[in-house]
Amino acid sequence: TDYLPVRESQVKEEIVFVLHSINDCLIVFFRGQVLVAMCVGVLLTFGFLLIGLEYAILLGVMAGLLGIIPYLGVALSIIPAFILAMIQFVPDDGWFKPILVLVWFAAVQAMEGLIISPKIIGDRVGLHPLTIIIAVMVGTTLLGGIMGGVLAIPLTAALRTLMFRYIWRDRVHAEGESIAM
Repeated sequence: TDYLPVRESQVKEEIVFVLHSINDCLIVFFRGQVLVAMCVGVLLTFGFLLIGLEYAILLGVMAGLLGIIPYLGVALSIIPAFILAMIQFVPDDGWFKPILVLVWFAAVQAMEGLIISPKIIGDRVGLHPLTIIIAVMVGTTLLGGIMGGVLAIPLTAALRTLMFRYIWRDRVHAEGESIAM
């Protein structure tokens, strides 16, 4: 607030409030993204252990750390897991377990995209899970691919903050007055 080049006034207080609210939404979003990445890492580790993949814990931790970067992290973590599965299983057992590694990755990604991420991030940011799914679809379409998907949820949360502050405010107050009467 001290560095905002506006003199003390109601406008400055409003700008500070809005920026603070948007900042809070972004912080909560990125904390939620870390929690989602940890869940994905644990699920992948569990699946890799069941499959019998060597270095399952290391691969799961790597996938969890890279999972903080949406979309790109998964692409980077699936490659070493699949290569290791081919080296470990193809000479003796055939292609079943390497394909099973890919299927498990797809299943975890489906769970992450449809259940885990909307639930965790939606609850923390205050957005409905369906809103998050639609925001990511619209973001990837309108804003162009991976970057749009990454920015979709924080931009939607910021838009929600602005809508509650300036658009839906009058309706909420009007409903409160009608209830009080």
